[in-house]
Amino acid sequence: METNTPVSRTIEAAQRNPKLDEACKKVLSFKIILAHILKGCLEEFKDIDVNEIADRYIENKPLISEETVHQDERVVIDGKNTEDVSIDEGVARYDILFDVCIPVSNEQVKLIINIEAQSRIKSWDNLLRRARYYCARMLSHQYGREFVNSEYENIKKVISIWVLTNPYANVRNTITRIHLTETNLVGKVPDLKKYYDTDEIVLVCLGGENDDNYSGLLKMLDVLFSEDVSIDKKKQVLENEYDIKMSEEMQTEVYEMCDYSLGVFDKGVEKGIAQGIEKGIAQGIEKNLLENIKSVMESFGVSLEKALEALKVPKSDYAKYEELLK
Repeated sequence: METNTPVSRTIEAAQRNPKLDEACKKVLSFKIILAHILKGCLEEFKDIDVNEIADRYIENKPLISEETVHQDERVVIDGKNTEDVSIDEGVARYDILFDVCIPVSNEQVKLIINIEAQSRIKSWDNLLRRARYYCARMLSHQYGREFVNSEYENIKKVISIWVLTNPYANVRNTITRIHLTETNLVGKVPDLKKYYDTDEIVLVCLGGENDDNYSGLLKMLDVLFSEDVSIDKKKQVLENEYDIKMSEEMQTEVYEMCDYSLGVFDKGVEKGIAQGIEKGIAQGIEKNLLENIKSVMESFGVSLEKALEALKVPKSDYAKYEELLK
């Protein structure tokens, strides 16, 4: 399977189509889908049944593009329409934001989870610092909600999960957890993790079926979002392998997502890339292949893999050009 997966085409197209973007988020926000993401990504849920996670531990209805990231001044209002407005930085919203409770020593410990879907990585520096910023904002948003004054012990853990649909070649089909850890420089102190374990980042990097890691959550997300897999096949795989019964509502959202993806990406961007490349070659504008690659990526907003595919570069050379463009 090509590294430019149906999922990446879906999300890339979503950047140009608000309706598709909304459909993608709605599919990801179904509680049973979120339950599989939590079980596949978080240590706290690895031994808990997905149906139990969905029914018991995901609180209320996930917010989809309702809660803002930035804030200057805010008024706290009970309910799902609470917004934090930033005068200086504009409005940027979390894709999906929801609260989760987990059982720890017979008490409920609250997590605040954010899930973001990204098709392309601008740079690791940009992505990871952005993820840390999101975590910091979710922590600071708790003031006046989860704690007041100096009651910092009441801060709830926050987690930012990023589903990368078209990552760099060397991280395809991987799930990585990034979190704080302690190092004793002189002597040794007791384990302090439970006191400082307040935030973490999880990267879910998809990559297609031709890989030993293509199973579990990675396969589930690929099957769910692929327009190349029929609805009947989706139902079969999701039900038999993941105990997910596709409801009429979920089926509708998946249909809409695939329709928007095909209409916007396959009929628009791919045609535009082909025409642009043909025109550039005919006019002799591009000086060399490396410049061609950069031009396609910048002009059409596509990944390195998609640009290499469009320019008919042998797959054996992909790693070389990835390294040259770092």
